[in-house]
Amino acid sequence: MMKGASEEKLASVSNLVTVFENSRTPGGAPRDHRLEDAHNRPGCRPPESPGPREKLNVREAVESEPRTVSRKYLSSLKNKLSSGAWRTSCQPGTLPGSGMQDPEKKIVQELLETEQAYVARLHLLDQVFFQELLRAARSSKAFPEDVVRVIFSNISSIYQFHSQFFLPELQRRLDDWTATPRIGDVIQKLAPFLKMYSEYVKNFERAAELLATWTDKSPLFQEVLARIQSSEASGSLTLQHHMLEPVQRIPRYELLLKEYVQKLPAQAPDRADAQKALDMIFSAAQHSNAAITEMERLQDLWEVYQRLGLEDDIVDPSNTLLREGPVLKISFRRSDPLERYLFLFNNMLLYCVPRVIQVGAQFQVRTRIDVAGMKVRELMDAEFPHSFLVSGKQRTLELQARSQEEMISWMQAFQAAIDQIEKRNETFKAAAQGPEGDTQEQELQSEELGLRAPQWVRDKMVTMCMRCQEPFNALTRRRHHCRACGYKGSSAAPDQSLMCSFLQLAGDKWGKSGPRGWCVIPRDDPLVLYVYAAPQDMRAHTSIPLLGYQVTAGPQGDPRVFQLQQSGQLYTFKAETEELKGRWVKAMERAASGWSPSWPNDTDLSD
Repeated sequence: MMKGASEEKLASVSNLVTVFENSRTPGGAPRDHRLEDAHNRPGCRPPESPGPREKLNVREAVESEPRTVSRKYLSSLKNKLSSGAWRTSCQPGTLPGSGMQDPEKKIVQELLETEQAYVARLHLLDQVFFQELLRAARSSKAFPEDVVRVIFSNISSIYQFHSQFFLPELQRRLDDWTATPRIGDVIQKLAPFLKMYSEYVKNFERAAELLATWTDKSPLFQEVLARIQSSEASGSLTLQHHMLEPVQRIPRYELLLKEYVQKLPAQAPDRADAQKALDMIFSAAQHSNAAITEMERLQDLWEVYQRLGLEDDIVDPSNTLLREGPVLKISFRRSDPLERYLFLFNNMLLYCVPRVIQVGAQFQVRTRIDVAGMKVRELMDAEFPHSFLVSGKQRTLELQARSQEEMISWMQAFQAAIDQIEKRNETFKAAAQGPEGDTQEQELQSEELGLRAPQWVRDKMVTMCMRCQEPFNALTRRRHHCRACGYKGSSAAPDQSLMCSFLQLAGDKWGKSGPRGWCVIPRDDPLVLYVYAAPQDMRAHTSIPLLGYQVTAGPQGDPRVFQLQQSGQLYTFKAETEELKGRWVKAMERAASGWSPSWPNDTDLSD
């Protein structure tokens, strides 16, 4: 009875192989068996098993566009492999012989049946797809034989191992289960051979690229694929789908063996061997999971490239997308920020604008900035909250996020990319630093001027030349930025002052100086108020010695207005908020009383 059962089970695989052989050409023998009938037990059908399909001619096969591997499919596949959901329709209780009392035997039965189906798929890959393409390459010279061999890698060795060794061993052990109720020793003995999957998995990315290239490049290559893919044996699934089978298989061994160990009684003779076998399978499974993750990354990358419509010189599989999203660009000429979109990769930042007419590409790349040499920092700008600066060799950008949390997230993503690049270059930097250490590093920093795109001063932040202090005008003295440094430091900088902010300048006292001024009480001159037309101006248009002045509320009844009075002199100011007015009144009263800070420990009152 045992021998008869063994022959019957092996015959099911032979029947399936016959189906494959009969479907290799459109004029092959009639198909008497449906694919699932040939290798599935009643009530147990692996979810990716191809269903029946009517025979198509080559033209119909090409036009039908067989399903391709999508990112959604890959994500679903990885989730199923992790959760074990792929076997929900194939529970041990629905297997033939479900009346058996040993739950561990049901799992071994399931392992055997899925192995039979897997061997049949390997036969399709090796003996049908591989051999048919190899035969066409030899006879026509339309595409190289080496291309075919690279695509299928070591699939022949994998097929021989499973069909000639692993499957027969599993079958013999299950047939003799009453006398030898164990499977751990069998898997231990064969597990080292699963290392051959490493070569297949490492080659998978290259194989997928060659498959796509030659499908587009060679009509004969496409014709052979279409003929096989349209067959009942292939189930109208593409070669790319079938090539995923070896990538999936080892994680399935892990899932089944893990369940088998859990079902074993604590004192079962196979428990120690089964646990050791599970550990051996686990290491092999990591390669398959990594391959699926890599395929998801490449699929995401390709979708990004399609949205950008990039040229081939930027499309690089080694790139990794770290973050993407909308931001606001702070302009040095315009007062309102501009809508922009960023794609941050491990090696570059793509600064993009949305296309008005989104036909094909959704974004236009304005600037590409290398991460190498990039720096990022927060901007303390009261006018544009949640803003940050990204400076690189090609360009420097002032950007504004929608919230503080989003700004922090962007800055962390940028810094992670920068740190990764710098870590790779540590060896080179150490060699370049030389024995002088810090001295040489300081020299390199002083030579950096002109090598990094500067941060340009916004036009409204300065009204006079930052070198000669002459005021700008629209005709004879126009604004120009230094392309090396972008701007020079100002004496009105916030970190050099006790109090500074914009204030509205009310009344006729201010003459033609404008309705608003940048007001500063410097640390090194704490008894004088300086009023600049703009924060980056090098020269103030008004200075007021505060000693002896009285600070009073304004006559207009506005709680944000205050005045400085002394001997007929009257200056009227208006702050943006009452809180800001309160800080200015306190600062001016201290200066008017002669108070002077002890640099640098006293706390300032500035924004």
